[in-house]
Amino acid sequence: MGKVKELDLCLRQERPLFIPPSLFTCESLILLKLRTNPSIHFPKYMSFPRLRRLELHHFKLSDECWNEELFSNSPVLEELILERCNVSMSYLCISIPTLKLLKFNTWNVEGNGLRDCVFKIDAPRLVSLSYSGYVPKEFIFSSFLALVEADIHFSSEENGCAEIIRLFRALAHVKCPTVYDLTLQAIYRVQRQLNNLLTFHNVKVLNIAEVLTTDQGLIALLKAVPNLESLAIFEFMGDKEVEENTNDTEDNGDYDHEHDYADYFQFENNHDNEDVSDAAECDKNYGNSDDGWAPDIVTTGCSLLHLKSVCFHEFFGNPREIRWVKLILRKAKALQTMTIRYNDDSDFHFLNAKSEKELMVEVPSFPRASAGSVIKFCSWDWRSVVLCRNKKLE
Repeated sequence: MGKVKELDLCLRQERPLFIPPSLFTCESLILLKLRTNPSIHFPKYMSFPRLRRLELHHFKLSDECWNEELFSNSPVLEELILERCNVSMSYLCISIPTLKLLKFNTWNVEGNGLRDCVFKIDAPRLVSLSYSGYVPKEFIFSSFLALVEADIHFSSEENGCAEIIRLFRALAHVKCPTVYDLTLQAIYRVQRQLNNLLTFHNVKVLNIAEVLTTDQGLIALLKAVPNLESLAIFEFMGDKEVEENTNDTEDNGDYDHEHDYADYFQFENNHDNEDVSDAAECDKNYGNSDDGWAPDIVTTGCSLLHLKSVCFHEFFGNPREIRWVKLILRKAKALQTMTIRYNDDSDFHFLNAKSEKELMVEVPSFPRASAGSVIKFCSWDWRSVVLCRNKKLE
């Protein structure tokens, strides 16, 4: 392959295509990206003396081709991305001393993913970790002392709390985690099992990247990040949806619009043999007019003392979202900016939701722990921004 430094191949074929072994022993390559459809087997041998980034999509990982020494001849490899790879092995080890970024995604892949697999990562210099898929049979990790970013998206908790606890403990030094709804639910159960002993002291930035179906997990995580400075919620918070009358809607045929959002999002605590926690009580109070539940729940073990910035990227103005706004404004003494990006173009119509105009009138009047905080209302396209300062200072 001569002096080729970067190679990006997308191979789509009706029959499995033979890839020459020389591709996986190219001395000049710095970046290699391979996408295959259908999947092909991972190579049994690789040697990339200069390769820094390896990205593989739709490869088959099996005991026949994978071993702990697979990357031993890639001495400067820093980034490894395995997207939608099919794993059919009982033990998977990624041992790369130079690795700084690892992204492993088995989401929407046929088979069991890593549910029947022991998954080991030995990468002491890892800075960024992204994992999407089932909880493995067992996690084995080195200490990630340099870890800055972690993006954890579980598709199932089938293997229970033990391995999730092992994973979270390995992420103890992370500074900027991104979590999803099932991950938050797992954190809630882990914290109950550990009596809230799991703490992430280094977390400064927290990203919530999926529609929230319950407050339990978010409250548990907020208690575990005492030094949090920035919170970003990228999706809306689920709440009860308006039941529409199909007789008042034209040209909709027999489509049934009557549905309750709460039924879909399981706000109730469904663990019959567990004690009812404060967080579960919070979920049961969605329909109540009294919004004082939040400060009472979060006061113990979660002060939001260092929180400076909050951004709601998709805000509908439903009662649940407004309760969280009130909570944060009341508790965050160091808050500088709260950004609310209102979504007025959606199929969702929440019960007792406020319009953007109503929010711009009401929210600035909510009690604030930080007298100098500013509330920004942004349009959906971010083109317009309205600043609302504390009226008590004016």
